[in-house]
Amino acid sequence: MRPLAHPGRRRFLTLAAAVPLTAAAALWGGSHLVGLGRRAPTLLSGGLVVGGGGALYPLAPGDTVAYVSGTRLPQAPEPWGLTTSQQGALARQALARRKAAHLPQGRWADLADDALTDLLALTGPAFMLGPVSPAGPASPAVPSARPTTPPTPAPTAGAASATSGGAGMEGRDSRELLSQGAEVFPSGAVVAAPVSVWRYVWPRDAAFAAAGLSAVNLTDEALGVLGNLASWQRADGGFEARYTSSGRVPDARPAQADGAGWFLWAAGRFLADGVLAADLRDRLGTPLARSASRLLRITDTPSHLPATSPDYWEVAETVLTLGTAAPVLLGLEAATALTRAGADLGAPAQALADRVAAVRSAMERNFAPAWGRHLRCDDVDAAIALVLPPFTRPLAGARTVRQTAAARMRRPAGGLAPGSSWRDDGVSWTPETALMAWSALSLGMEEEGARLLSWLEAHRTAVGALPEKVLADGAPAGPAPLAWTCALILLATASRAADRPS
Repeated sequence: MRPLAHPGRRRFLTLAAAVPLTAAAALWGGSHLVGLGRRAPTLLSGGLVVGGGGALYPLAPGDTVAYVSGTRLPQAPEPWGLTTSQQGALARQALARRKAAHLPQGRWADLADDALTDLLALTGPAFMLGPVSPAGPASPAVPSARPTTPPTPAPTAGAASATSGGAGMEGRDSRELLSQGAEVFPSGAVVAAPVSVWRYVWPRDAAFAAAGLSAVNLTDEALGVLGNLASWQRADGGFEARYTSSGRVPDARPAQADGAGWFLWAAGRFLADGVLAADLRDRLGTPLARSASRLLRITDTPSHLPATSPDYWEVAETVLTLGTAAPVLLGLEAATALTRAGADLGAPAQALADRVAAVRSAMERNFAPAWGRHLRCDDVDAAIALVLPPFTRPLAGARTVRQTAAARMRRPAGGLAPGSSWRDDGVSWTPETALMAWSALSLGMEEEGARLLSWLEAHRTAVGALPEKVLADGAPAGPAPLAWTCALILLATASRAADRPS
């Protein structure tokens, strides 16, 4: 995630424009950098469009394009460097990827459809580093949309090797795009957003994307996402904070303890969605076992809680957060379910179940009754959703705190901040808003859930993309679309029985 005051992950772009930071430690300054980069965030990209050769471009803020339905291909191909035959081939490819999708009908149909289209576009893309070059001389037919093109690292040898097979997608030749300066991500790599320092793969985002794709019946796409993530897994079963297109680490920020938990949680969602344990074992068995072993190892302590680590706020922490502890619990619960279903993860089901019970008890002792972001504090944040359905059986006292959590996190435009202790800058964050919408619907808080989904729907960009942030005046800000928010929309609108653990 994000804030200018906390220059981790996605908000660092705006901060960097005001204050150049060259040391990796600066990324983890947290509140120590509160005085820097207080400029209001702006919209960095308005959406996506597919251009010549099948490359993906971000749209400049305010620009629009008419799409071929179910794709991010322009209806008028020539101004975007596409031939009619290329457009047709790419459209067939895009529509085939989503053919099996079961999307909601009625009220949330448009919101879910756009979220799925953008999420698929951000999965395994080839991003061009330069602007679209309209075919032929400039003319009135040239689109007004100008792709946003902040500097991005050149493709690496790893990226080239990942695409050495040539045309990996109908109508798209990865080798040709690489020769033109594209950054080609491997199949299954979910890019957080289309611009600058968001153009990486975060394990957390990828896990939610996999769960969202599974929830709408796109099982092969979902398995591909976890398969790619598994290929980048550390030997100890954990994951780095984020990855480049070649699976490398872009900076010195530390690994985060939640990655292994989210990886297992997503696999557990597959199981609940009807994927066979044997299929998960065959595709992901060894990586899942490594992650399960890691979670057992980091909770094999007197407290049965993981060590302090950055979480989805992506700032340095000195106290354990709920956003770190909860994914560890969820991963252990998923490992237990997978083992009981027949997947051998290297530990007996009873041993896993015993550790789940120990971690749940430890969390209740240390986070209840306030269930704040930090251990024994009442600074509630969106992680309260993680200790209730649809993620797990309610932990003691969490439901009471959840009843007023959204009101405590509310921002002037109507969305939510990541937590009640977030600085009072008026900015709403769409991932946390979508997470709390899913939480509300799963808990029977229909009015709150519908209100938050309606708010998200109403604050998209001109082409229907979900931005990372919304300002106090209702204007979208940050990059759009954001993969994590798209995935959460799919999960929130799927309304599956599996969302309500018993």
